[in-house]
Amino acid sequence: MALLDTSTPILEMNGITKRFPGVLALDHVNFSVCPGEIHAIIGQNGAGKSTLMKILSGVYNADEGTISIGGRLVRITHPREALQLGIGTVYQELSLLPKLTVADNIFLGREPGNGFVINEKALLERTQAVLRDLGITSIDLNVRVEDLPLAQQQLVEIAKVLSHELKILVLDEPTSSLSEKETAHLFELLKSLKQKGIAIIFVSHRFKEILQYCDRGTVLRNGKVVKTLDLDGVTEDQLAEMMIGQKLESFYYRDKHTSLERGEAVLEVKNLSIRSKVKNVNFVLYRGEIVGITGLLGAGQNELARALFGIQENVTGTIIRNGQEIKIRSPSEAIKHGICLLTENRKAEGLFLEMSVKENITLPSLVSRFLRPPFFINNSSEERAANEFIKRLNITAHSGRTRVRSISGGNQQKIILARWLLKNLDILIFIEPTRGIDVGTKAEIYQYLYRLAKDGKSIVVVSPELPEILGISSRIFVMYKGTLARVFDEPSLISEEMLLAAIQGRNGNGKKS
Repeated sequence: MALLDTSTPILEMNGITKRFPGVLALDHVNFSVCPGEIHAIIGQNGAGKSTLMKILSGVYNADEGTISIGGRLVRITHPREALQLGIGTVYQELSLLPKLTVADNIFLGREPGNGFVINEKALLERTQAVLRDLGITSIDLNVRVEDLPLAQQQLVEIAKVLSHELKILVLDEPTSSLSEKETAHLFELLKSLKQKGIAIIFVSHRFKEILQYCDRGTVLRNGKVVKTLDLDGVTEDQLAEMMIGQKLESFYYRDKHTSLERGEAVLEVKNLSIRSKVKNVNFVLYRGEIVGITGLLGAGQNELARALFGIQENVTGTIIRNGQEIKIRSPSEAIKHGICLLTENRKAEGLFLEMSVKENITLPSLVSRFLRPPFFINNSSEERAANEFIKRLNITAHSGRTRVRSISGGNQQKIILARWLLKNLDILIFIEPTRGIDVGTKAEIYQYLYRLAKDGKSIVVVSPELPEILGISSRIFVMYKGTLARVFDEPSLISEEMLLAAIQGRNGNGKKS
């Protein structure tokens, strides 16, 4: 058996240029990947990562440049042609049909049979062989895909792509919805594919995974290649600085000379409980501060945030707003009292994906701001307001009429923020506001949260990311087994290790709430 040549690129993309109306998405990009390597593509939202991969996958055609596979020039004008050339892509949005079984999904359109009747036995045997080759034995071939956990659905999607004879596998944000254990399992699978000589292109925002599992990386910024480098010995900070083109010293945008000035109490919570999930939580939120809430998974912090927006059941206790006791049993009641929530699941709980950017921003304000008697919408006023926030929050979209589904996760998050800022609410609660978005967009969001607090808004950020909580918070609340276990009034005086000890219930510097 001949040894695999891992030094000669299986894929070379040279001088790739792509223009959209008013946007140069890719500017003479050169990119290559070798057999048996995992090659990361790194960049902010809008850097050109997805566009480059869509050109490779046949979704877009390049305006300029060439593609070579195994040293042979090729032209890819359709995803079917990419598959025929051995290029398979697994997108962040899975393409599985939920009502069909695992076997039906993997061989959809290629079912064994005589053209009229599917050979079910052969279908199951082929599916079993594909999964066995991938080391996957725990998935029932006859179960509907919708009944599988998300991590297993992703494995089915990968198996579907690998059921073709692949030379190159493209993975677009494959770990965005996976736990650490599920991510580790996915990379064990990718290691086995590496050993078979498959070239893997890994598109991700997660630096820790990139540095732990990838061999090389190519950094894109504003449609151009900044650098292609071996990742051994590279730090997260070095990657981030290459990606955003600046030093990270002011990443969290803390004003070094002026701290946030805390005003009067705007919200008081007394003995808030949610059955066994949250137990007798008490705290006060003040005007002009950013409170960070953190804890281990399942410690009750997410449920607490949801209770304050009226979307959590079985809530007891007292909530006081500006000195008056209030009831919050629904989002509409929360909004009436000036409270909004941005959840961690923006696509399912925050956005109308088939509607436009403008419509997503203005929808909650239509009646209060844009309705003209008797029942007409002032479209010009609505459009001006939406465009103002698109500009203010630096939302990247072709126009306000662009469908939200088609834009990046970071920009989708900014759209939800713009919606509540247009509504001009005073208390903004965020659950994992930077989940799944790049470091540059994170910096923009941190900067904006700080400005909002400076302007007198009260901010609550729930996050498991300890550097994030330490970097942006005026005060830190630690949840442990459903209780508010510790409050740190001076985050600048504690370390990440001390905060980690607190969320794990060990001794650390802080005080009981």
